[in-house]
Amino acid sequence: TDTGLYTCTATNTAGNTSLSYSLHVQAPPQLWIGDGESHLVAVANTSLRIHCYAMGTPPPQIQWLKDGHPLGEEDSVVMSEDGGTLLIPRVGLGHEGLYICQGSNWAGLAQAEVQVLVHVPPNIEPSPVDLAIPENGTASLECLASGLPAPHITWYKGHEELLAGPGQTLSRDGKLLEFQRAQLSDAGRYRCV
Repeated sequence: TDTGLYTCTATNTAGNTSLSYSLHVQAPPQLWIGDGESHLVAVANTSLRIHCYAMGTPPPQIQWLKDGHPLGEEDSVVMSEDGGTLLIPRVGLGHEGLYICQGSNWAGLAQAEVQVLVHVPPNIEPSPVDLAIPENGTASLECLASGLPAPHITWYKGHEELLAGPGQTLSRDGKLLEFQRAQLSDAGRYRCV
């Protein structure tokens, strides 16, 4: 509010003179990302926008960094003309990291940061769907699931959730269901989710 034109005037019986000063008060940048988030989660193969809001006088120049390095076109990102919005059109695992919005003007430098985590939806590799084994034989059913974070695996026999019973073993990560001595009652449709 002190910005403005200030004039001092000197007066005596011989006349008067004046000198004017134009005062421009500058305020250092203040920055924040979105609603103040410290972490953002993005899903692989979708888009992500990160908004950096900046205040200061004069308006600060914005620069984006990822893990301490300036971002450019080679990083598969697009910045708005004023630099306030960073767009990742197609998120990949390489986009995970610490993003820093830096704002600078003549009065100072400030920054805001956000950690971006990339999640990958679950995927199950296809495997044979029909399996025939003799009674008292052994069999292994695999659920080769991947994703980030690692997915929780649940097995079903028909529509009922399967809890390993006598003669059956379920691996700790849930990816392998084994039958040590298959019985006729073990026959059926198995599904992993």
